[in-house]
Amino acid sequence: MLTSAGMLAMENEYTGGIRSNLDILSQRRPAASGSLATTARKDDLYLHGYGRQWGEKLTYSVGLAYASGLAVGGGYGLVMGLRKGGATSRLFFNSVLNSTSTHGPALANQCAVIAGFYVGFNNLIGWVRGADDIGNAAIAGALAGGLFKITTSWKAAIRYSLVATGVFTGIDYVFKQM
Repeated sequence: MLTSAGMLAMENEYTGGIRSNLDILSQRRPAASGSLATTARKDDLYLHGYGRQWGEKLTYSVGLAYASGLAVGGGYGLVMGLRKGGATSRLFFNSVLNSTSTHGPALANQCAVIAGFYVGFNNLIGWVRGADDIGNAAIAGALAGGLFKITTSWKAAIRYSLVATGVFTGIDYVFKQM
């Protein structure tokens, strides 16, 4: 039978609490196969809802979107710089660098902002609906794309809304199938 200090020590072990050295040294685990130490399953180690809480999803999604936008925009800038060329090798190299450093960060910033909007809307919609399904991704994608371009024109906002709906619904589907 465990004392209350032993139970607290075991509870802290499974919830991530801090234990003192005396708690660690005084704790004894039962050796039986059905003990508390052996009943923890491998599934208990992973978070559910494709593995991330809100802040972690935001950080992960914005970082991944920025890096992807930087790679795609930089690649496009590289092609445009190579196409533009230059009279000398230094001008050619300068053209490539200028084009790459113009297109890459511009697309990266756009992707990161839309991803931030998406994560916020997705979690809000999931909380309101009480469900985590593909419908949340579609609605959140539409709102994120529309909000991003709402200050320009309605046509641009609708285009971004449709594209973001398709992209984020596809990404959400892929992550939930893994």
